[in-house]
Amino acid sequence: MSQIYDYTILGAGAVGSVFGGLLTQAGFRVQLVNRSAETGKAIAENGLRLDLSKGDVVCHPDAVQPQDAAPARFVMAFTKTHQTEAALLSIRDAMRPGTVFVTLQNGLGNAELVAQVTGSAQVLHGVTMLPATLLAPGHVRSHGSSQTWIGPVRIQDLPLAQTVHDDLRRAGFDMVLADDPAGRIWQKACFNVALNGVCALAMGSPGLIQATDGLQDQAHALADEAIAVAVAEGAVVDSSAVHKLIDFACAEHTYHKPSMLQDIEAGRLTEVDTLNGHVVARAAVHRLDVPLNKLILT
Repeated sequence: MSQIYDYTILGAGAVGSVFGGLLTQAGFRVQLVNRSAETGKAIAENGLRLDLSKGDVVCHPDAVQPQDAAPARFVMAFTKTHQTEAALLSIRDAMRPGTVFVTLQNGLGNAELVAQVTGSAQVLHGVTMLPATLLAPGHVRSHGSSQTWIGPVRIQDLPLAQTVHDDLRRAGFDMVLADDPAGRIWQKACFNVALNGVCALAMGSPGLIQATDGLQDQAHALADEAIAVAVAEGAVVDSSAVHKLIDFACAEHTYHKPSMLQDIEAGRLTEVDTLNGHVVARAAVHRLDVPLNKLILT
């Protein structure tokens, strides 16, 4: 454990693999931490294969099991939100006092959870719109343009956020540095609360939502509830952008299955607690009525 990596990618699924792979390709020392021995074997034997809009690449990050993780300057969490605590604790022996933690996960409340589990105040958070699909262990497709926002939880950590921003830009990501990315985090969450929620409830894709009377309206109503909570929390959310994205997804992503629906079909835990559940919990604090989000939660 003598080597100190630049980045630990915690959760080498589709999105985490793209970030880890392109950081490796840009010359950074990267380790992908994942419990899947099959993924580690595939990457060790064939490299990490990324099918990208700009062309296919093969990267060679180190793929390790949690117990073999080495220290890193930055630890980036890409796990499902309900896996965050266990994933962080699994690499606690590799944590150092100066370790900086980064979360670009879906859902709400991630930065607070990371700080609570690690005991670290050095936490950066943000959101990525990167589309990525895991084709096979060690093989990911990511097509289309996207932006990623990152910023500090504490304003004094803005230089650390600047470093990660610059590193990711060097790796080819379209980056935005934000003093406070909470608005963007809420904005993506409002969209996910709506589309994931309705698709999971109806057990269908966005195309089905568009084709079924009233369901697309319900998605917009779910988003409005979440937006009201976001505003009460002090976040600045572009509500028109959220509603446009819902309509776009229903029209253009006809057969795409949102992550919550995929999880239900596969018998996995969903992220409903950190999406609709978080909206319901914060709505109670602000005495706001969110009946549709309560329905999704139950």
